[in-house]
Amino acid sequence: MKKLLLFLFVIVNLFALTPKEKQVLKYMYQEEKLAKNIYYVLGKMYPDLRVFNIYKSETMHERSVANVLKHYNIPLPIRSNIVGKFKNPELQKLYDELIAKGKKSKIDALEVGIMVEVTDVEDLDKYLKYATSPDVIALFKFLRGGSYNHYNAFNRALIAFTGKGACELMSNRWFKHYPFQRGIGRYYRNYYWFPGRF
Repeated sequence: MKKLLLFLFVIVNLFALTPKEKQVLKYMYQEEKLAKNIYYVLGKMYPDLRVFNIYKSETMHERSVANVLKHYNIPLPIRSNIVGKFKNPELQKLYDELIAKGKKSKIDALEVGIMVEVTDVEDLDKYLKYATSPDVIALFKFLRGGSYNHYNAFNRALIAFTGKGACELMSNRWFKHYPFQRGIGRYYRNYYWFPGRF
């Protein structure tokens, strides 16, 4: 009986999330919502910039994080359908700043897309260093793969629109060499939380 209880204890703790993992999951839920909301708003403002249809992929990313949160009985920090509102004050400030920049011009709007995706990748890289849950690791790699592709899409749109990419228009802070592979996130999608094809 003691061995069984010990085994159950080990199994439960093996798949339990750490407090830090719970915290960053809630943060990443809002960060994916931020990307979705920004791209939706800028896409309505500049309908000829079709790259902002990426907001549909961000909807899927947001839902993926939500599914993991729900699986572990972690309440969502904010309702998904409220555009431009965030519980985290840093993300609220970032959203307001990026929307203000995006409203200036189409070039600014495309640069906002670059900035969002770089921020996403940097946060995911940071969180992956101490993630231990197989669910969290797979989810974050899935999200990062999507951000790689989105960054490259915005960079191509910049080049098509201006003849110059992020390397010429923006500081080194935002110019990256991310791998591009269509559907890169599919390698991490075979988990209960995945809501559809990527």
